[in-house]
Amino acid sequence: MIQLRCLLYFFVSFYWLAGQVIQAQPGEGWHLEKNKDQIQVYSRRLAGSKIAELKVECTIPGTKNQLVALLSDVANYNQVIYGTKRANVLRRPNEAQLTYYVINKLPWPAKDRDMAVQLNFAYDSAANLLRIKLATVPDLIPVKPDIVWIADFSASWQVRFVNARSLKITYICRVDPGGSIPVAVENFVASMGAYNSFVLIRDSLSLPRYQGRTFIFIREPF
Repeated sequence: MIQLRCLLYFFVSFYWLAGQVIQAQPGEGWHLEKNKDQIQVYSRRLAGSKIAELKVECTIPGTKNQLVALLSDVANYNQVIYGTKRANVLRRPNEAQLTYYVINKLPWPAKDRDMAVQLNFAYDSAANLLRIKLATVPDLIPVKPDIVWIADFSASWQVRFVNARSLKITYICRVDPGGSIPVAVENFVASMGAYNSFVLIRDSLSLPRYQGRTFIFIREPF
């Protein structure tokens, strides 16, 4: 029972990145897992692979500058990104690119997960579209014996304006969490984890530390 609770906790805390799909079969389209408060969570299996994809579509109050400020605030991820134990910047050559290290927390006896991630921001002024790309960086951090390394992760954001203070976000990602994780984990656990993550992001955008920030690669239309 303790082990089962740990596995369930893992999928709640880790599904801000991605999840295992139980009902949707390879080759099918997106399966709606949760729809609440203008946050929709979908999942699907990738054909020929055990790795699943997760998609979140939501409309939240905020600006692109606030979102970039939040995602650039890596040291504060444990406060604003659900399930983060610790995170720190490894390198940041400019405002539009950074590489960071993150540990996702799990309760005993399950091992925590960690990875190095490169994050890139790109703004298309003609389309008024902010694109964000994330992917793991191999061989950047030594593997730790007490933590499971995430070797396969990628994600993309597409962020549009709805109005002066509202964002429409589409987030898609895939991840292989590594280790031994049973596939028979209930769908609602995954969807609740993703939902709770975007609720936290939505609520964190209003924090004082993310107000008044500007980035040279973003041009707000309002």
